Amino acid sequence: SISAALARAQMGRRIRRLLAALGLSQTEFASRYGIPVANLRPYEIGRVMPPRAVRSFLKVIAAEPERTAAVLARAKRQPTVSG
Repeated sequence: SISAALARAQMGRRIRRLLAALGLSQTEFASRYGIPVANLRPYEIGRVMPPRAVRSFLKVIAAEPERTAAVLARAKRQPTVSG
């Protein structure tokens, strides 16, 4: 529908603005925040609306980009807790 297409286009613009504000390429953003480039590209061009969890994560990144990256980097270095 037109409204769904408009929502996807708006989300794509928000993602492009976020990448630009952070000064990151798609590849750098994907590496830093763990969103695969293969998923990021269709979101950015408005082909696909990201799932709700990804949209929420993008809001967290936009609000606290450095903190989010630091938490994810620490999580990569720590062993997985099992149990």
